[in-house]
Amino acid sequence: MMNFVIGDLHGEITKLKSLIKLIEKKAKNPSLIFIGDYIDKGENSKELLDYLIELKDTYHTIFLLGNHEYYWLNINKNKNSILKYGGSKTIQDFKSKSIEECKTKILKNYFEIFDSLKPFYETENFFVCHSGLAKKDLEEGKVENLNFNLNRYDFITSKSFFKKKKIIIFGHTAFFSPYIDEYKIGIDTGACYLKEQPITSLCLETKLFYNSNEEIYGIDKIRKDICPVIIR
Repeated sequence: MMNFVIGDLHGEITKLKSLIKLIEKKAKNPSLIFIGDYIDKGENSKELLDYLIELKDTYHTIFLLGNHEYYWLNINKNKNSILKYGGSKTIQDFKSKSIEECKTKILKNYFEIFDSLKPFYETENFFVCHSGLAKKDLEEGKVENLNFNLNRYDFITSKSFFKKKKIIIFGHTAFFSPYIDEYKIGIDTGACYLKEQPITSLCLETKLFYNSNEEIYGIDKIRKDICPVIIR
């Protein structure tokens, strides 16, 4: 089985379908590991969640918790964040009149996803999480303090493997192209921000990137001596 870690989606249903179509051409029965941030900002969050349910019923899937899912699961203390960071689009997609009504619809119809959200995923060689790890936790090999308020720039410039050997795969920070250094790989390529920006996936077995622009390329094609411009 080939395992594909898929970057931030943010409602980009058309791009996700394009990416899955490409993956299906190359892998007979892929395992799909979604890195979080399924809703808010982009094309249509409801249609994207509908499609994720279809994929869950077809393939082995793992859903990680993104900060946007965390906001919606904890709306009492995150209403401002929901509205500030694209939640109004989700409310519109679900034809709701309020954050509360929208949350009720989401949890009622997509509990299979939201009840299964995991904070991270580990293999022998990789540690996959949504936003990265705080420097102290990274150095100590701990995951108890996973959160979304870490200093993303401290994490990106950190030079530590997780548990001294595992490469970290992360999303959350949107780059124009995947970020790679010796210790980590960033796969959020800002699909919801610009029409030409794709959803990007990394195959753990082949170390090949697949994206919704129907491109497949290797890690060796990306310069490791520079940090891609961050989309913000």
